[in-house]
Amino acid sequence: MNLKKVLSVIKKYKNFIVSAHVNLEGDALGAELSMARLLKKMGKQVFVVNSDKAPEIYDFLPGIKSLKSPNMKIQDYDVLIAVDCCDKNRLGDVAKLIKKDKIIVNIDHHKSNSKFGDVNWVLPKASSASEMVYHIFKKLNLKIDRISALLLYVGILTDTGSFRYSNTNAETHRIVAELLSNNLSANKIYKKIYERNPLVQMELISNILNRFQTDKSNKIVWVEIESEDLKKLHSRIDIADNIFDFLRSIKGVEVALIFKQIKPRLTKVNFRSRGRVDVAKLAESFGGGGHRTASGCSIEQGLKQSEKLIFQRLKQLI
Repeated sequence: MNLKKVLSVIKKYKNFIVSAHVNLEGDALGAELSMARLLKKMGKQVFVVNSDKAPEIYDFLPGIKSLKSPNMKIQDYDVLIAVDCCDKNRLGDVAKLIKKDKIIVNIDHHKSNSKFGDVNWVLPKASSASEMVYHIFKKLNLKIDRISALLLYVGILTDTGSFRYSNTNAETHRIVAELLSNNLSANKIYKKIYERNPLVQMELISNILNRFQTDKSNKIVWVEIESEDLKKLHSRIDIADNIFDFLRSIKGVEVALIFKQIKPRLTKVNFRSRGRVDVAKLAESFGGGGHRTASGCSIEQGLKQSEKLIFQRLKQLI
């Protein structure tokens, strides 16, 4: 475990860029924003830079408006800290900022991590990258103030599926209990993330769910989201969470998939497994990655061809 090396780099250098993977979600944002606050508490100069904009659903997070794009003017840096990112390519355009004479610190909890950093702290047993940042606060004896606690809590809440996924354990709940003691309301935070969906958007998701399909064994279930659907969907909604909540509830299903048509010859695929099938391996075989029960990849093919390729490999695994 290279936590000691991470702490050494943090203490030694002055100027930092903090980033996370493309397609930002709760844990990526919670981890990078709390890491930025940690560094600022130590008197460091910090820029949080992302290839993509943050989804509107997280507009209540402190510091969200300070996020920068790689195209903005950014002062020189000593260290780039990548959180919740399993591969350098997953940084998107932020990868263009990487220089050979600068240090990359890789903090991640995906077992498929490629160890792309000069310093790699990869902890697959952690519930989230935010949990890992929590431990950095503790090791540095830095107080977790209310704002930092909120950011860390949101990261853990979202990446554990509101504490329903298998990455939730006793340690997770101990950490969350401490974070909530900073005068946080679990109920209010949950409502801000999960109970602000526009009616018209939920109707569209309902139409998408009505098109779900299963294989002959009923162990594989999937939906297709065409490019026209994506144009209509509001950025406030986490499509995957809403759809997977439904698909995973079907009795007997081992693997659920979402195929999203980004372009005529580009399809993004999200996977969820009940645990028997390692979908991280499936994603890795197509250049993606993730966890045993949750992963994703992109395929430079249309929807139908992508489905054919995925199902050929999936049936071997299942």
